[in-house]
Order: sequence, then structure tokens, then C-alpha cells
Amino acid sequence: MERVEYDIQTAEAMLEAGRYIYAVFMCQQAIEKGLKGFLAHGRREVLPIHNLRRIAELAEVVDDLGEDRLQRLDFLSQYYINARYKESLHDLQRGITEEFARECIRFSKDVIQWLDQKMK
Repeated sequence: MERVEYDIQTAEAMLEAGRYIYAVFMCQQAIEKGLKGFLAHGRREVLPIHNLRRIAELAEVVDDLGEDRLQRLDFLSQYYINARYKESLHDLQRGITEEFARECIRFSKDVIQWLDQKMK
């Protein structure tokens, strides 16, 4: 979970720098790594996929996450590849406010903490 914490800290640094799209991208990365860490902890195969809901399904935690969290995971999943390509960066930045980025960070911390508790 050390890399997950690093991604959360990077998201916070991007927030402070006013690079909100990258803060959201790092939140997606943190949750992806957290879910994959959960899979590995359970000795399940970790596939090279990035859709957060799909990873949650493989980890068999969909029912426990609840619909609200799943919808947020679906939303964050779009920031995996899109945040890396310049041509879509402008489109993605629309609506990504400081408060939105802060909420993504709060949500990411919540999911990571929840996963951490499940691994104990």
C-alpha cells in the first residue's frame, strides 16, 4: 500500500499546484493499485486492466462497495487513459474544479481505507 499512499500524496500535490485533472488521474491510479493489491493479498490473479469496476468484480467486493461507490469508480475509470492524451485533456478539464478534485481525493482515501480494513 506504500505506492497507493504515494499516489494519494501526488494527487494532493497536484491539487495544490492547481493541476486538478492530474489530481483526479492520481486518484484513479491510487484506487486501481489498492484494488489490485487487494486481489494480490487474496492470492487472486491480477490482470492488466484499468476499469475500476471490473477490478472490483474480480476482487469480489462489488456488493460490499455499494452502488454509490461503484458509480464513482465508473466515473474515475475514464481518467485512466484519457488523462494521458493531450487531445482529450481540454475536454476532460471542463468541470474539474478544485472542489471536485478535493472530493475525488476524499473518496479515494475512503476506498483505500476501506480496502485496508478488509485486508486485516
